[in-house]
Amino acid sequence: MLYRFLAWRITKVAFTVSLILSALFLLVQFIQLDQVLLKSPAKESVLFLSVWLLYFFSYFLPSSMVVAFGWVFFDLKESKKLNVITSFGKSSTSIFYKVLLLCAPLFFSVAIVGFFIKQEDIFYLRKLFIYKYHTEIIKGIPEKGFYTIGKINIRVEKKNANVFNDVFLKVEDNLISAKEAIFRDGELILRNGSLVLKKDDRYYLTKFQSYKLSFLNILLLEERRKDRFLLPVFNITLGLIFTFVVFYTVLKYIGKHTKLYYTLGLLMTIYHLVLILLRAKF
Repeated sequence: MLYRFLAWRITKVAFTVSLILSALFLLVQFIQLDQVLLKSPAKESVLFLSVWLLYFFSYFLPSSMVVAFGWVFFDLKESKKLNVITSFGKSSTSIFYKVLLLCAPLFFSVAIVGFFIKQEDIFYLRKLFIYKYHTEIIKGIPEKGFYTIGKINIRVEKKNANVFNDVFLKVEDNLISAKEAIFRDGELILRNGSLVLKKDDRYYLTKFQSYKLSFLNILLLEERRKDRFLLPVFNITLGLIFTFVVFYTVLKYIGKHTKLYYTLGLLMTIYHLVLILLRAKF
C-alpha cells in the first residue's frame, strides 16, 4: 500500500511537470503558427496539436520522473516520514527500488509512443501542415495582388478558379513570368513564359512553352528523413540513470528547498544537453 501511494504521488508530479513543459512548447508553436492554425480546418488543427502534445508529453516524461522522484523523496526526508518508515525495518534503498519498479511502465510507455511517433515525423508534419495552408492561400490569391511565401513572391493579373493569367514569380534570385498558369496538386504549371536565372553575378534569359514549379519541394525543402529508434532508448536510459542520481543526492546532500530547486534545475539542464548530443551523434 505504501509503495503504491508513493508511486501514485510520483506519477502525479511527473505528469504535471511533463504536461507543463509540453504546453509551453505547444504555446510557442501556436504563436508561430497562429494564422495557419486558426485559418485551417478545426479538425486538422486539433489533430496536429494533439499529436504534437502527445509526442512532447512522452519526450519530457522521463526527465519529469527524475524531478518527481527528487521532489517526493525530499518531502519524505524533510517531513521525517522517511525516518518513520525506515524504523519499521524498511531501508530507503529498498523503498526506492520497489517504487521505481511500480513506475517502470511509465518509462517504457515512452518507447511505445516513440515507436509510432518520431521527432522527424512531428517536424515533417509541421512543414506539411504549413505547406497545405499555403497552397490553399495560393488558390485564393486576389487579382493584381502580391503574396509572399517564404522566399517566393507571386503576382497574378487575372484568375479564374485555379487558372491564372499574366503571372509573375520571384523565387530567390530567379524571375519567372508566364501568360498562363494552372495550379494543380501542389504544382504550378506555367505556359508561354520566360525564366531569368542568376548565376555567377550574371543573368540568363530562357523562354519556355511549359514549365512546372513544385511548391512541395520549395516549401518542404527536404524529404522526410527516416529516423532510427534511438532517441526514446536514450531518453529512457538517461531517465533511469538520473533517477538514481537524484535519489542518492537528495538523501545525502540536500536539506533545503532552495538547494533542491538548484539541483533539479542543474540535473535537467545536463540531462537534456546530453540527450541532444546523443541524438546529434547517433
